Amino acid sequence: MAGWPARCQSPAGPAPTPRSSRAASGCPCSWAPTRGCWPPRRGNPAILDAGAGELIVDPDPQTELDLAAATRVTPDLADRAPQRVTTADGEPVTLLCNVASAAETRLGLSGGAAGVGLLRTEIPFTGASGWPSQADHLARLTPVLSLLAGRPAVVRLLDFSGDKIPPFVADQEPGLAALLGAPEALRDQLRAILLAGAGTQLAVLVPMVKDLDEVAQVRAALAKAAAEAGIDPPELGIMVEVAATAAAAADFAPAADFFSVGTNDLASGVLGVDRAGPQTRPALAADPRVLALIQKVVQAASGAGVKISVCGDAAADPLVLPLLLGLGVRTLSVGAARVPQVASWIAATDTRAAALKAAGILAAGQEEANR
Repeated sequence: MAGWPARCQSPAGPAPTPRSSRAASGCPCSWAPTRGCWPPRRGNPAILDAGAGELIVDPDPQTELDLAAATRVTPDLADRAPQRVTTADGEPVTLLCNVASAAETRLGLSGGAAGVGLLRTEIPFTGASGWPSQADHLARLTPVLSLLAGRPAVVRLLDFSGDKIPPFVADQEPGLAALLGAPEALRDQLRAILLAGAGTQLAVLVPMVKDLDEVAQVRAALAKAAAEAGIDPPELGIMVEVAATAAAAADFAPAADFFSVGTNDLASGVLGVDRAGPQTRPALAADPRVLALIQKVVQAASGAGVKISVCGDAAADPLVLPLLLGLGVRTLSVGAARVPQVASWIAATDTRAAALKAAGILAAGQEEANR
């Protein structure tokens, strides 16, 4: 891990948002460190143990050795077969990882992930001065996708939104709208995805979808790029992270090959919580208003024969994870470092009991709404 970038927030400062923490190219992040002095003097050696929430200033040699051993990912582990994950009552679950770098991908695969369920392509370009070229995308995608031969590789299109807006799109409508407004940029990214993803179980994911026309535009561009490359187009899925899209999931199902539920934005939108605020947390997805929308998406997917996964932080939350399994979700994508822990939680979950618990929360929410 030596030489990796890392971020540490002062205990007196505001807590970083979940999205900004993830946006740091998959780097370790922590706030309110508890070991060593604060603030550390410039030039002091330090180790950031984000898992423990500790910034260790002037670590002793044994601490350095212990932490290095705990974080080492050997090539043979990264190349090992995916871990078979099943619930306590024998239901198979596909466990994938969310990544933005080759290092995260190796970490997720070493933990037993079957592949990548969300590759965030915008992270390397948040400081860019213009739209990335095909060569720019290839330089970033190839190191990741080359690790995923024969494995699922879900590549999300550029999602310049929230705290991930580079200067050149600052005066434009963020997110998917900006990308659709630059068709050459969309073309270059799709071409790069198809080239770099050859040999993987490739799929393309459209972020923050709000209407069917957006999906149609991307599908047409993908079909054209695939035809130029002389290959069949990969599956095209949509992020379901807008409340209106979730509510109308049955309308979107015929236009998509799969749904990927983004619980972070969905929960903050439904509950009126600031997406970047300190009150935002994965467990908000257990609110019956959010859970009811997720159930609606699952039912729409099942009715249309569309695959569904959950890639938001709630998939790695011990409170929400059993509820998702209880609703019928069988594909989850979580932070690379969380894969082993989530696998153990899945193994301890009885889906029948989880279904009863989810039903109870939904019934209580409906009763409250009717008052």
